[in-house]
Amino acid sequence: YLLDTELLSLRYSIERTNAWMDSFRSVLNRFDKTASSWKGWNLLAFHVIFLKHINKFKKSR
Repeated sequence: YLLDTELLSLRYSIERTNAWMDSFRSVLNRFDKTASSWKGWNLLAFHVIFLKHINKFKKSR
């Protein structure tokens, strides 16, 4: 009753994504000074994560 399963699954996916993002040193340390370069590094990290999971999904089929 106290735990909403939908909220819990959403929180799990957010925490998992944050952990994946921590594996990218340039995003984690934030060497960049401008917002546009920070956004670019984050987008690049998201694309790499997405492509890895798509590749893993295709191999499992």
